[in-house]
Amino acid sequence: MTIRAKTLLMVTCLLAAAVLATAGVLGWSSRRALLSETEAQGLVIARLLARSAAFGTHVMRDVEAAIGEQMIVEATIAAHLVAVAEAAGFKPQEINRRLKAIAKETVLDEFWITDTKGHAYLRSNTEVDFTFSADPVEHPQAHAFWPLLAGESRAVVQEARKREVDTQVYKYAGVAGVDKPRIVQVGYNAAFLEQLEGRMGLSRLMHYLVAGGNVIAIRVLDHNMLTVDYSELAGRSKIADVTAADLANFRRLVHENRTAAFLRDSVLTVMAPIGDEGGELNGGAILVSLPTDHVQSAIGAQARLAVFVSGLVLLLGSVIALVAAKTITNPIHQFTQLTRRISGGDLTQTIEIHGQSELGVLAASFNEMSRRLTESMEHLKQTTAAKERIESELKIASEIQMSMLPKTFPPFPDHAELDIHAAILPAKEVGGDFYDFFFIDEHRLCLVIADVSGKGIPAALFMAVTKTLLRAETDEIQAPDEVLSRLNRELCRDNDSCMFVTVFCGILDTRTGRFDYSNGGHNLPYRLSNGGAATFENTGGAALGLSENTSYRSQSTVLNPGEGLFLYTDGVTEAMDAAGGLFSERRLEEFLMARRGSTAREIVASLLESVKRHSSGVPQSDDVTTLVLRYGAGLETSFEIRLKNKLPELQRLHRDIAAFGSRHRLRPNAVKDIQLALEEIVTNTISYGYDDNGEHEIVVRLSLGAGEVNIEVEDDGRAFNPLEASGANVELPLNQRPVGGLGIHLARRLVDSLEYERRGRMNLLIMKKRVEETQA
Repeated sequence: MTIRAKTLLMVTCLLAAAVLATAGVLGWSSRRALLSETEAQGLVIARLLARSAAFGTHVMRDVEAAIGEQMIVEATIAAHLVAVAEAAGFKPQEINRRLKAIAKETVLDEFWITDTKGHAYLRSNTEVDFTFSADPVEHPQAHAFWPLLAGESRAVVQEARKREVDTQVYKYAGVAGVDKPRIVQVGYNAAFLEQLEGRMGLSRLMHYLVAGGNVIAIRVLDHNMLTVDYSELAGRSKIADVTAADLANFRRLVHENRTAAFLRDSVLTVMAPIGDEGGELNGGAILVSLPTDHVQSAIGAQARLAVFVSGLVLLLGSVIALVAAKTITNPIHQFTQLTRRISGGDLTQTIEIHGQSELGVLAASFNEMSRRLTESMEHLKQTTAAKERIESELKIASEIQMSMLPKTFPPFPDHAELDIHAAILPAKEVGGDFYDFFFIDEHRLCLVIADVSGKGIPAALFMAVTKTLLRAETDEIQAPDEVLSRLNRELCRDNDSCMFVTVFCGILDTRTGRFDYSNGGHNLPYRLSNGGAATFENTGGAALGLSENTSYRSQSTVLNPGEGLFLYTDGVTEAMDAAGGLFSERRLEEFLMARRGSTAREIVASLLESVKRHSSGVPQSDDVTTLVLRYGAGLETSFEIRLKNKLPELQRLHRDIAAFGSRHRLRPNAVKDIQLALEEIVTNTISYGYDDNGEHEIVVRLSLGAGEVNIEVEDDGRAFNPLEASGANVELPLNQRPVGGLGIHLARRLVDSLEYERRGRMNLLIMKKRVEETQA
């Protein structure tokens, strides 16, 4: 894509993004404003209804209280009149007739006057014979007036309710008798109160608001979130009922005394809690559902206008961008044509663009660059030739240096009691570390490891001189301290560069295990044994090449069969990771403790891998050199092999068992039987012993006893006893034999005994193979 096209595309995209973002923000703001206005209207209505509910409740309460006070007055008058009538000698029939006439001509509908036992012998309704009781179960309503007869109260006013004898709503009030213990009760038909509540209550206002068309529906919920009143606009599709989740949310909002609004489809529902002034509805809520059709219509009109304006702005902007891009990119097009010619090798090209603009300055800089590039190309050719020559010489120097070090392992096939391996990783093409091992005579082995100060060619040359002189000194002197003393004096002569080298030198008598050593400022080696890894005692000598007067001394120890030596340079412990953390002596000791039963080759390979993994992603700062010797390896009677659950590991298993047999001079046929039996067992474990695809470890242990080899195979696979598997019938033709069983059958034939144990989470297979006495 050309710069012109990119410029046009970039300007158009930026313009489109700006226009669309502006239109989107304006549309969103308009929508929010309209919805907020609708929400505010809904909140006003909801709060009005909540206050109306409170107002109606207070008015009805005040009206009923006033009627109750009036009825107390009327009951008191009735109590006095009855007392006077009875004192004047009126019969109960005459009194009842007059009470009935009063009830017919006044707003009072009933009179009930009892004797001292609660029987209403005087009453306006003579058709009903009624006796008051103190039992609330027998008379849920009338028992409230019993305290008047018992003298516990002077007056009782009861709220309007459905009475016990029928479903009519009555309000009763009563007083105690003035002449004797009795109940004087008057009753009032409360139908007027119901009519008054209907005319000024919440339901009428709800239906009025809904009928106006601006409100879709109104729902009133009590404190239990149950619908106590509902009004919905006729002719409109029914709105969705509130769900259990909605009610739970409303209950939480009422508890927090918060209002809320919810938009579903085109209906906006506003919720407002009913406060303390709501009377019986206290703790409830009012839901007002409002239409948002006008909001959607207004938003649609705004969206259409925004699309039209955006399209017009984009069109004009694209035309302007096209003209600007063409003006800007024409000089760049000229640059492109000329740079193609220059890239083809014609460095004589120049660009003729004048002026003080950025392109003019760029053209002048380009012409100057072309001139300098011509000069640089010639210089680069000379530098490249010199660099290639130096790299070739360094490669040759590295090959020469590596050729000076022993690199054939095992180095002494005739000495089965020695297991030696060493390796060096130079930080540069050539380095200053070196190791060496050689026999001084038939039974005395000299071991040397050294680290020259500095890096590169100077260190490599000093290393070569040191190694050559050391070999020469050991030909004449066979005491480590004397070797270091003579070598130090030779290195100090004409050492104008002031270079020095740290050296550890030891001599091992392979017959007795006696090890004499002397140290010249080097890292102390580790002694490897079954008990762990420990450093040798320091003999206290300084680095070689610093002073001719430096003295060195020797120490002696005895290596037992199976023990070993680990020699190394400080490039091992000082290898750094990305955070600057050292590999450290602590980590080295932990490594040696974990590998103390491994062979020399395994220890060296594992250590180099651990150091590389520790310093992954960080340039190597120093040479890494290590030398491992296992003494009396051919005399060890036990051997352990740790395998991963991968079939290629069988090659290492085969090789290590062969080495074990070679060290102990076992007959080849016995070694082959052990190899084949273990190959079958381990193959079955790898192929069928695990239920996952993860990495597991299989441990094979061999130990040489009196006339037999004990073999253990341990794995953490699923529990399986191969001895319980049905054996293979080798008498049948091959095509008739069932699958499986042949491997364990072959293992049984190859060894003399086979046992199985399940130890915790581990499978343990124990085999024994009789062998002839080791050969002399």
